[in-house]
Amino acid sequence: MMALESQTMAEHAAVAYGSSESQDAAVAATELFDGLSGVEPACVIFFCCVDYNREELGRALATLFGDIPVLGCTTAGEISPFGMRSGSIAGFALSRDHFVVETTLLPNLASFSERGAFDTIKQSLERLEDKALAPVGENSFALSLLDGLSVQEELVLSALNDALPGIPLVGGSAGDNLHFRDTHIYYDKQFFSNAAAIILVNTRRPFTVIHGHHLTPGEEKLVVTKADAAKRIVYEFNAEPAALEYCRIMGISLDELSTRNFAMHPLSVQVGDNTFVRSVQQVNDDLSLTFFCAIDTGIVLTKMKNGRLIEEFDQRMRRVVAEVGDPDIVIGYDCIHRRIEVEDTDSSEALEALYRRYKIVGFNTYGEHCDAMHVNHTFTGVAIGKYDDFPL
Repeated sequence: MMALESQTMAEHAAVAYGSSESQDAAVAATELFDGLSGVEPACVIFFCCVDYNREELGRALATLFGDIPVLGCTTAGEISPFGMRSGSIAGFALSRDHFVVETTLLPNLASFSERGAFDTIKQSLERLEDKALAPVGENSFALSLLDGLSVQEELVLSALNDALPGIPLVGGSAGDNLHFRDTHIYYDKQFFSNAAAIILVNTRRPFTVIHGHHLTPGEEKLVVTKADAAKRIVYEFNAEPAALEYCRIMGISLDELSTRNFAMHPLSVQVGDNTFVRSVQQVNDDLSLTFFCAIDTGIVLTKMKNGRLIEEFDQRMRRVVAEVGDPDIVIGYDCIHRRIEVEDTDSSEALEALYRRYKIVGFNTYGEHCDAMHVNHTFTGVAIGKYDDFPL
């Protein structure tokens, strides 16, 4: 059994966080629970490897935390203030002294109703307003956890964004270690597939949303000339088989197509001066390509050039500190392709040092959420400052 990794703040802490690398689900749940014992939680959020026995893990968490709201998801890798992990569980607790929360589940995304989701979130928002610690509009944010194989993120996020005017939303799509078979959301003491969990958080603490990437656009373009938007599959670029055109523009061979090369050779949609990354998930037997995010016929994709990920992320986090002070926690959603990139470029230790410095807890995703956007290859999250009275 691995030693417990945990850290809590000082007396009257606002946040506690912990993790476990035990492969035994019951032991892992106990070690996470022990790591979060420094606060009276308003809620607990965790991120776990898909390989755990989920029935056993869910049962253990329900027994340990009782009536405390516990939410979570499976991942493509876990992040704690101790660094990047695989095959583990990591999580955090928000203290009831400093946060109030409202949670809800959107089940069965296959029959998702925008009107139903809008009404559900509005009701949750009304409950939050009834018990808020500070004015809701200026002092609240929303967190989302979505089944990463549901192919419904864009529809769900659009409905959520409409229901939460002025309240920022950040989140991530659950993963399964790049198997692309089995992603899950945990809510109300059980795991669900094809579902989304939403957490509304109100606090007096200063916070700020983080969202961005380190990539820059190149000159080469690919036009989607045949696609199945509902399945996020591109059959043709430039009227040629998608995989062959992708290989041509990236300068790689067909037999080199792999998760690693998809991570190292991203594409993007350009809207004005903004670039929204669209990463390839996998190549199919018919030479079509499945994407992580929305894709459709007629879209023009730009080849992206990798930049200086570590330096860009460090600069971004320095701006966060200038805005809200040293963070108590950064709830982070980091694309799995960024993790593959840092591993491929031997930058993992440098990134882990930043995770530790800025107290980042989160997971490697199949897509990142920022308001109504569902994108790839970004770090997206929310940083919460330590002090209620930090000058803004």
